[in-house]
Amino acid sequence: MKRDESLRKSDLPYIADLPWGAHLCGFYETKEELIDVVIPYLQAGLENNEYCVWIIAEPLSFAEATAALKDRIKDFAVYETQIEIVHYSDWYFEQGDFQTGRLIEKLAKKINKVLEEGYDGLRACGNTAWLIKRYWQDFMEYEARVEKELAASRIIALCPYQLSRYSTYEILDIVHTHQFAFMISSCDWKYSDYVVKLNRMNLLGKMASSFVHEIRNPLTAVKGFVQLLQNKKDLQNYHNCLSLMLEELDRANDIINEYLSLARDKKTKTERHNLNDLLACMLPLLQAEAVHESKNIILNTHPIEDIIIDPKELRQVILNLSRNSLDAMAAGGTLSICTRMNEQGDRVILEIRDTGHGIPQEIINKLGTGSKQSQKGF
Repeated sequence: MKRDESLRKSDLPYIADLPWGAHLCGFYETKEELIDVVIPYLQAGLENNEYCVWIIAEPLSFAEATAALKDRIKDFAVYETQIEIVHYSDWYFEQGDFQTGRLIEKLAKKINKVLEEGYDGLRACGNTAWLIKRYWQDFMEYEARVEKELAASRIIALCPYQLSRYSTYEILDIVHTHQFAFMISSCDWKYSDYVVKLNRMNLLGKMASSFVHEIRNPLTAVKGFVQLLQNKKDLQNYHNCLSLMLEELDRANDIINEYLSLARDKKTKTERHNLNDLLACMLPLLQAEAVHESKNIILNTHPIEDIIIDPKELRQVILNLSRNSLDAMAAGGTLSICTRMNEQGDRVILEIRDTGHGIPQEIINKLGTGSKQSQKGF
């Protein structure tokens, strides 16, 4: 079978060919593992007329990167003008600070330049060992924009992350902003199932965003025609039926919006808020539901720092958790909500506890997979 020229050889673990616009992340642990992944990946690009850019960071030096290329790629001298090794500070902080828009523009210009020079496209690898908390949010925004804005460009990008440097929540952010994630076999496999689940949710998000818009368009047309019929005088006898049809269409649209919330490029509006203030506003609503079900709510807040959140999204998360807890408890049960700073004083902790029976282990293993969930208690 003739090879599909739109696909490019990757030489990455578990991945055969890649389309242009592919954006991947790989988790490694040691310097040797990083080299073992990056060199074959770059070699595949060099051998297939792609211009390569390798953005490096400590602990890998320029001399070590160059030596690894010369040592592992036969006749590397032939390709020396086809690859550049750049220190992260010269790539990401060329003008002194990290600017997402400027970096996206820089990549786009680089792609155009290599195409003009006769290369098939650009193959990039950006090591993230330099990434610190100060730049985390900006870099995740950058990763998301690379994923979205350069998807149709002639670029393949690999972003290696050292697994042990990141928390579970940060791993979620990383996988969320890439098309595919993989791990080197010698990494700590306690994270492997988690990364697989995140990849599955990424795929679900893509599917959701694609079919939701296709369904919403005909629904909008149907709703418009029902509204026209509702205004016709000779159909007044059917007014109640038409109103019911509109209500059901609105309900269907709400369900579709829930699926759309799984899409990976969902817009969020973040602001600096104090979680205690948000909980204080929500307390009357939660208390009303608890009293109606003969249950109790205890709110125990401690002094905490303001944090950057999407207040609407976080409010919905807290409501969902609280309502699940109330559903899971018998009459007389108690829902406790607590806020505090962690021992290091650099994170805000929100704890939601109830006096339910707990989630069975078989259900815990299926959380996040779309499986049926239990209401027997938290």
